[in-house]
Amino acid sequence: MYTTDVVTLPRFSFGRGLYARFPALCAAWGRRFAVVGGETAMSKALPPLQSAITDTPMQLLAALPYGGACTLAAIERLAREIAPLHADFIVGMGGGKALDTAKGVAHRLGLPLVSLPTLVSNCAPITALSVVYREDGPFDRFLFYDAPPALTLIDLSIAAAAPARYFRAGLGDTLAKHLESTFSARGDELGGAMDHMSLIGVSLSATCYDPILRFGRQALSEVERGEAGPAMELCARSVILSAGLVSLMANDDYNCALAHAVCYGLQHFEHVERDFLHGDLVAYGALVQLMLDGQQERARALRAFLVSIGTPVTLAQMRVPLERGALSEALLEATTGPDMAHIPYPITQDMVFSAMERVEQL
Repeated sequence: MYTTDVVTLPRFSFGRGLYARFPALCAAWGRRFAVVGGETAMSKALPPLQSAITDTPMQLLAALPYGGACTLAAIERLAREIAPLHADFIVGMGGGKALDTAKGVAHRLGLPLVSLPTLVSNCAPITALSVVYREDGPFDRFLFYDAPPALTLIDLSIAAAAPARYFRAGLGDTLAKHLESTFSARGDELGGAMDHMSLIGVSLSATCYDPILRFGRQALSEVERGEAGPAMELCARSVILSAGLVSLMANDDYNCALAHAVCYGLQHFEHVERDFLHGDLVAYGALVQLMLDGQQERARALRAFLVSIGTPVTLAQMRVPLERGALSEALLEATTGPDMAHIPYPITQDMVFSAMERVEQL
């Protein structure tokens, strides 16, 4: 039996000053476009984009802030605002939540999406899904699409000028991709006609881990100086391209596991959702997953790297009490969320709590 699924791979470019190519690269989708993005991102990236389309047939119809969270309400509101403009395509501009919102808007309107990430913080710029949150903050659901954005342009100079903490969070989120994909695929015989793409994706996940451990500290130093240096570009490719390709190629079962489940669980604490970045929480979740899985030495090595780049590695640093009662909602999410649908063995709340205790002791 052969699979009939169609996998659409992303069209992308990494470089500096890439917006100059925007009119030529986007002409195939039309001339009229609307931007959905973060307010800070648009303040930095709209001027070079507007300069690039000056004296060209391209027309910017509107630049609308997404509202700070990717929610179903935000997607519907923006789709209603943009629909009467009769845009030919949508442009997403900003970080992961802004781009995920733009994906949802483009999907609702049946329009192509051009992704212009202004941060290197996750693989959202080239993935075919949106992570949707509830209006009150915690994780709600995933929205899956048939294809990734039509085009992604990663201007490294703009990304290097963003606050370094977003880049740090991107490193943590990407490291976890390898640990989760190999964990969730454990025991499955990949490689046949039905799962060849998953085999490629899971194998590719090593490029989410090894380059970051080797060059992540140097890359973060470059970003802290506002430089789009060689280490920064290499790690940016791991964060956006490697992780994104794993997401697109591997079956959904192999894309997340306990690290992300712990992240979404901790976001039930209002101050954690407000004060800590997704990638930092996922990196902590990766430590929990390693300790639960008996990989203590690998957890120690990962912890040392995370400490070197300033990632919080304990609940105490996140002002979360190590108490069963206080963690009840987080532990429930960590063991029953959608990321835990395909794991190599049953995981209980007691096991997660015990792993958290051991991470704290590291």
